[in-house]
Amino acid sequence: MDFRISVRGLVEFVLRSGDIDNRRKAAADAMAEGSRIHKMIQKRMGSSYRAEVPLSYCYHTERYDIILEGRADGIIESEPITIDEIKGTYRHLEKMEAPVPVHLAQAKCYAYIYAFTQKLPQISVQMTYCNLDTEQLRYFKETYSFSELETWFLQVMEQYRRWTDFMYEWKEKRQSSIKQLSFPFSYREGQKELVSYVYQTIVHQKKLFLEAPTGVGKTISTVFPALKAIGEGKADRLFYLTAKTITGMVAEDTLMLLRTKGLRFKSVIITAKDKICFMEETDCNPEYCPYAKGHFDRINDAMFDMLTCEEHFDRTLIEQYAVKHQVCPFELSLDMSLFSDGIICDYNYLFDPHVYLKRFFAEGEKGEYLFLIDEAHNLVERGREMYSATLIKEDFLALKKVIKIYDQKMAKQLEKCNRELLNYKK
Repeated sequence: MDFRISVRGLVEFVLRSGDIDNRRKAAADAMAEGSRIHKMIQKRMGSSYRAEVPLSYCYHTERYDIILEGRADGIIESEPITIDEIKGTYRHLEKMEAPVPVHLAQAKCYAYIYAFTQKLPQISVQMTYCNLDTEQLRYFKETYSFSELETWFLQVMEQYRRWTDFMYEWKEKRQSSIKQLSFPFSYREGQKELVSYVYQTIVHQKKLFLEAPTGVGKTISTVFPALKAIGEGKADRLFYLTAKTITGMVAEDTLMLLRTKGLRFKSVIITAKDKICFMEETDCNPEYCPYAKGHFDRINDAMFDMLTCEEHFDRTLIEQYAVKHQVCPFELSLDMSLFSDGIICDYNYLFDPHVYLKRFFAEGEKGEYLFLIDEAHNLVERGREMYSATLIKEDFLALKKVIKIYDQKMAKQLEKCNRELLNYKK
């Protein structure tokens, strides 16, 4: 069993610090603009500049390997050989005294990997910051010896290794327990066939639509063969998707029952942010919320504490550990999902283009996942909500009143929209 992680994922996990702050709304825009800025800067560089260079490194341990992968924005191959890391930002560049530590760490990882593979005694790192509004550039450059980079890099890997060591040992326990697990009841009529259908569907990577009356044991009859498939290496993680909190609890109760029969399986229930938030208003900024202030300084200790002490991460336990470590309970639940074998959550976290779990389903992310979708008929209406926009007539009128003193032409267009919507309303 090996572990794979991106260079960016590694440094953003091990070295994260600071506050949760929803006032930094520029981040999403910066990501959208980032690709354009990268290409613009890369095109300006000379013939000695290699753009988008894939790099990988295998960190060996006694029992498993950690495969580290990434893509350097650029390598300047004139002397001194330099790793170039480009970051788009809306910050005032003249006020930056140094690169953002986690950005520099990403570049240093690339520098170590490249120096290691090319047997370089030293290598330079250049942080290139570009203001996304003005396209102004600011550079930070430093040269490192291979030995100092190696010392730093191995310290980072050792910090990450406490997580992989734990997960390696845990997965051995999980797989062993699943192999010994038996169906916890005497099979009812048709139930054994259902279990077999679900298992065969997973093995052959097909889809199964199941309709059965209440009380036939659909949850245990689908969860049990899914676990067996995981135990045989057919998948690595189970998602149980529901439309209602109560049906999610049925799934967790099923896992709790199987734990009494010997199952070792870590599961998390993701509760909506507005329900699990400790504050009166869900306002994630450090001036309002004490759990947002310094959240990233404490979150890894909170996670490791919970990971090593518990097997089911439900709302009550997540709230307890969030209070104990003074971290955001919603973000804690999302982070615990990375180290969970089973994730019980609303449909939104898979299907909604705005709130889906990007750590699992973003482009480029690949995983061996199983999906059990409870009451799938609800997906029709929920799909309409997720993929449809809503226009409200009154909003057009309100905007027209504000805009008319600035722009009469736009006000007329808004009035036109208002009349069209009025026709639909009638």
